[in-house]
Amino acid sequence: MSDGWEFADTWVLAAIGVYQRPCTMVEVIGAADWINHAVLLEDEVASALGKLTGAGLVRIYEEWTFELTDEGTSLWSEGAGDLQGQLQLIEAQLSAFEPGRAAVKLPRGVMDQALADYRHGS
Repeated sequence: MSDGWEFADTWVLAAIGVYQRPCTMVEVIGAADWINHAVLLEDEVASALGKLTGAGLVRIYEEWTFELTDEGTSLWSEGAGDLQGQLQLIEAQLSAFEPGRAAVKLPRGVMDQALADYRHGS
């Protein structure tokens, strides 16, 4: 896997950013599906969270909830006329940040449970 930024990193940042508050893994999965009409893979989430937290853009709290930092919020709130434009802006602005190298290991079953809860609720 590349050490640079990938689309999944933008996708995860945007999925957290839409809430403008701490959000759960189920909410991140739901927002990601809404944004990209696809479900994130566990390795995409773990890799993106490692890069985003290491770059100081995302915070991870207990119980696997997530929130953008002030810098992450500034990337999200730059504002574009539409969601696709917003994703392109985030992707372009991420290049100003060095991808973090924090290792994020999701506990066994966290992603599977969140996906099951999301599918059950949608």
